[in-house]
Amino acid sequence: MQSNIEVLVAYALGGGAFAAFALLPWIRRIPLDMHRVWASEYQNYQPFLRDTSELDISKASKFAIVIGAALLCLGLAFVRGASLDTAMLCVLLLGWILLTAINVRHELLPDRILLALLWLGLLYRASTGPASDNVLGAVSGYLAPWLVTTAVRSNTGRDIVGHGDLKAFAVTGAWFGWAALPTVYVAFVVASLLTAIVFALRDAHHKRAVPSGPAHMAAAMVAMLGYRIF
Repeated sequence: MQSNIEVLVAYALGGGAFAAFALLPWIRRIPLDMHRVWASEYQNYQPFLRDTSELDISKASKFAIVIGAALLCLGLAFVRGASLDTAMLCVLLLGWILLTAINVRHELLPDRILLALLWLGLLYRASTGPASDNVLGAVSGYLAPWLVTTAVRSNTGRDIVGHGDLKAFAVTGAWFGWAALPTVYVAFVVASLLTAIVFALRDAHHKRAVPSGPAHMAAAMVAMLGYRIF
C-alpha cells in the first residue's frame, strides 16, 4: 500500500511538473502568434502588446506555474485515484493553467486552447461511453450565458461575459455534462468576485479589467472534484 502511494505521488508530481514545464514556452508563443495575425489581418487593430518584452516570464512565475501544476495534479490524483480518467483530467487541468497564465497577463482566452480542450473532452467522453450529456453540456454551456448576456446587452448596452468566456463554459460542459453546469456557473460567479477583490487590493491605483481565467479554472476544478449543488 505504501509503495502504491509513493508511485502515485511520483507520477502525479513528476508528470504534472514535466508537462507544465513543457507548456511554459506556449505562454509566450500563443499571444505572440495572435498579435502577429491580428496585426496583419485587421486595419483597425489596437495591439494588446506594446513591446514583445511584455511576453517575458520571470523565473519566479515559471517556478510557481510548474510547482502549482504538480501540486494540483497530485491533489487530483489523491481525490480521484489512479485511473485514465484522472490522467485526462490532469490534461484538462494543465490546459486551464495555460489559459489562465495567458489570460492574467494579456486578458485573452485563445481559441487555439479552448477549441482543443473542447474537442478533446468530447472525443474522450465518446470513447468511454455515451456522450450525449457531454454534447448537450457543450451546447448548454455556451448557450445559457449567451442568452443572459444578450438580454443584459439589450437593456444596458454592456456585455457581462465575452465570447471567450462562452467557449470556456462550453469546454467545461463538454467534459462534465449539462448536469454540472449549475455548479460551474455558481462557482464561476463566486470565484469572479474573489478575483475582483484580489485585483482591487493588488492594483488599487491601476484600474484594469479583471481576468476571468482564474474563475473559469476554479469552476472547472470544482467540477473535476465531483461537487454538485443539485
